[in-house]
Amino acid sequence: MLIISCSTAFADNSSVDLDPLRPADTSSPRDTLHSFLENTDQVIKDIRGDTVNKKTQYAYRRATETFDFLGVPEGDSWYVRNRSTALLQELLARLELPPEKDIPGDDEVADGTILEWTIPNTSIKISKIQQGPRSGEFLFSSDTIRKLESLYRQVKELPYRPGSTPGIYEEMVSADNTVQKRESILRDLLRPLDTSSPRATLQGFLDNVNRAYVLVTEVNEKLRAKPPTMTREEAREKEKSALDFLERAGDGLDLSQVPNALRKSFEIQAVLQLKEILDRMLLPPIETVPDIRMIKAAQKEASGDPSKSQQALRWRFPLVQFEIVEMMSGNRQGQFLFSADTVNRINDVYEKIKYMPYRQEHFGGTELEYLSPGRSPDFYESYVAASGNLIPQAHLVPRLVSGLPEWFHKRYAGQLVWQWIGLVLSMLSILLAAYGINKYLRLLVKRMKSPLQVWLKFLVPILVLSVVIIVSRFVDDELSFTGEIAAVVTTGFRAVIYLLMAWVVYVSFKAIADTIAAAPKLRDRGSEVALMRIGARVFGFLTAIWIIVAGLRDLGADLIPLLAGLGIGGFAVALAAQSTIANFIGGLILLANKPVRVGDFCRYGEDPSQEWLRIGTVEEINWISTRIRGIDRTVTTIPNAEFANMHIVNLTKRDERLMRTTLRLRYETTGDQLRFILIKIRELLLGHPMVTPNPARVRFLSYAEYSKNIEIFCYLRCREQNDFLAIQEDVLLHIEDIVKAAGSGFAWPTHTAYIARDPGTDAERKEQAEAEVGHRRFTGKLPFPEFDEEERVLLEDTVDYPPKGSPDYVPR
Repeated sequence: MLIISCSTAFADNSSVDLDPLRPADTSSPRDTLHSFLENTDQVIKDIRGDTVNKKTQYAYRRATETFDFLGVPEGDSWYVRNRSTALLQELLARLELPPEKDIPGDDEVADGTILEWTIPNTSIKISKIQQGPRSGEFLFSSDTIRKLESLYRQVKELPYRPGSTPGIYEEMVSADNTVQKRESILRDLLRPLDTSSPRATLQGFLDNVNRAYVLVTEVNEKLRAKPPTMTREEAREKEKSALDFLERAGDGLDLSQVPNALRKSFEIQAVLQLKEILDRMLLPPIETVPDIRMIKAAQKEASGDPSKSQQALRWRFPLVQFEIVEMMSGNRQGQFLFSADTVNRINDVYEKIKYMPYRQEHFGGTELEYLSPGRSPDFYESYVAASGNLIPQAHLVPRLVSGLPEWFHKRYAGQLVWQWIGLVLSMLSILLAAYGINKYLRLLVKRMKSPLQVWLKFLVPILVLSVVIIVSRFVDDELSFTGEIAAVVTTGFRAVIYLLMAWVVYVSFKAIADTIAAAPKLRDRGSEVALMRIGARVFGFLTAIWIIVAGLRDLGADLIPLLAGLGIGGFAVALAAQSTIANFIGGLILLANKPVRVGDFCRYGEDPSQEWLRIGTVEEINWISTRIRGIDRTVTTIPNAEFANMHIVNLTKRDERLMRTTLRLRYETTGDQLRFILIKIRELLLGHPMVTPNPARVRFLSYAEYSKNIEIFCYLRCREQNDFLAIQEDVLLHIEDIVKAAGSGFAWPTHTAYIARDPGTDAERKEQAEAEVGHRRFTGKLPFPEFDEEERVLLEDTVDYPPKGSPDYVPR
């Protein structure tokens, strides 16, 4: 058909004569009617004579100018204009038009009293436009244009009147190679269901189901032909188109109370069952179903009444309590859908009336007012009998089982025997695959090292999840259960999938943390690794819980009482497990604040009487407790909450070790002997390579009860206890030698009476010590209170350590 190509191509040549540019004469009903007929006759004549030219295009434009498309849905599209022009031409070609004198002309409308004229015995009206750019013109009314298709169905069996031009509507809609046909296909693919009013929703629902039925019936007949006149690939494409029609019809249902996971299968079943119900009832008169104008009028009336403005507009289908209701919230607000209550009752109503006969194909003609009043007999039963397939011969499994013995096709619980067998085999395949995957990967894990072990363990849930998804798709697409069984099967598979997804997420967090922890840079950073692992497990656990909650919501679980129960239960659990929670938080504090790390040597607690029991090496900081191996090699486990509140001394963090001791010399020690001892010990500390020279103090401290006391205060260059004791031992042995070299000795407290001659002090060494001090005094090198800087430098690192004779001795 060439109408669209003609109409869209005009105005590409400005050199034609002025007659084609003349607009349609719409000054009166007579002129409008004549203009439409003359121009459409010219268009049809040119098209059939294959003499389409510029005049044909302008004639078509003038024909469309006689319509008032302003109030017509999609009236600005050429698709609607083409169909409207062809339909009206078909109607007028079959009607007996009144004599010209009975049609109001310019003289009759001159006084302004005629605002509308109706063709006798019809509802075709030509009305005067009251406002807008076309004010004063007489055009075929918007109401007439909207009813053209239903009017055409009522008269299309009537013969054409003598002298009329046979129409071309049927040629236009049946031609496969026209622009009109291609636009029709695009509209089928892209146009959503019109839900602007109850009438639009009802009409759109009926039309889409009927179109799906016609398409499925045609394809099944072609596949059953001997030989088939359609390939299976073509049939599957047609089935997709039919499913699109049914899904579009499902857009007219409020599925808000249906779980997301079940909507796909439930939607098709509900659509087909609702159509079966409507096909057994008489359709109400079309004018009783509110359209967009009635809705706007009702909304305008309700806007003045606050009590009504918040109420949803609704229309109830006669006999049954099916309602089409305005959505008041959500992303579909303002649309009119079959209510959620209606959707929930569809199956029950269908079970009651499914044995009733279908309505008559025609009943008084009133149903022809509908855009698509046709029936789709046994559509739902055929769908169920074909195991949930619209075109069973287009699918492998239904085609294979069609040759099985009769008992395979018996029905139990609404499903076929072979479907039940397929379900059992599918579940067994999942169990066997899970067992095999787990066993094989466990054998591989024993041969691998970390972190490959972790990732092999991670593969278990991944592979099992993949198997479950593949099998579930097979069950959905090929076994195709229907009814309540479909809901149970789908819910079961989805629940398993969500649980496996939660498992995968948790294991993935753990695997990532373990992989990072195995990095060489982190091997000596035990606390950071422990904190990262705990954090990964916590985040993995929380994400897994979120997936499970989302899955429950997707499966339709009512989360409000569940969350309320969890809140109460959680409060009880929190009270019962508050110590565990406190320990977990304490562990996080220890790992984040890092007073000690795994491997650190520490002292903890405040009881000095048990200090030797409260010292050891940290071996583990986990979620609940800290384990410390004491110096007696026992392991002490301390709850984290308690350990985090203790005084903790991290001995490993010491960069140096303090050596502090007091020498108690005999009272017989003279001043110069003391000076000699002080000088030599200071030289020792400055010269010892394992003693930090600053600070390194040696001071005559006090006169005690039975001794002259010298305090030694210095830091040894070591961290470990064994190293400290070895260095301290060496320093003390050197001090022992210095005291003897000075001719002095150590005092000791005693009340024992000795009956013996006191050997006294060594007079010779005393003289030597006093002589050296005298020499230093004479030369100005007496180091009181400190050595001069030059001598300090000379003395530094002059003492042999380890001492001569030691295996580690290195000559200086």
